[in-house]
Amino acid sequence: MAATIDATLQGASANSFVTLAEANAYFETTPDDTNWVDKTDDQKNRALISATRFIDDFEFCGERCTTTQALKWPRKDYKVDGIKLVCTLIPDEIKVATFELARALANNTTALTGSKGTDGTYQEVKLGDLEVKYNENSLNPGMVNTILDVFPWVTSYLGPYTKVGAGNYAVRLERG
Repeated sequence: MAATIDATLQGASANSFVTLAEANAYFETTPDDTNWVDKTDDQKNRALISATRFIDDFEFCGERCTTTQALKWPRKDYKVDGIKLVCTLIPDEIKVATFELARALANNTTALTGSKGTDGTYQEVKLGDLEVKYNENSLNPGMVNTILDVFPWVTSYLGPYTKVGAGNYAVRLERG
């Protein structure tokens, strides 16, 4: 069955922050769109829905606009760069994060599926003069990669809106 996007703002059944038309228009303005235009509409829709799910897992500042909206965006009661969030739109940074993450997921469908556990954590272990060398990019068997493990650049778009911070994964402190 083909994936269908519902990008209704504040929608109770919304499953994407963006439409396929918005994504296609965005990629027409990027230096290289070949890793997007070579996908079918169904692949693109699935990638956009998946990207939205992963982004929607973040803890965002501000409040949801309604209690019935399916997704965490749009939001209210928060300012970024002096601009107040409003319930009539999703900020461009959230949309761009969705576009770029969708492209990344469409081109690496297993990026977030987790470790096979076949590579092992250790490259080398010695007992004399105790030495341990870890395999690069290795996780314990069964551990699932998080979106920030695999695509740390996502915080450059989402950082100002989330409680995880930007770039260095700092925690945002708010005075009550």
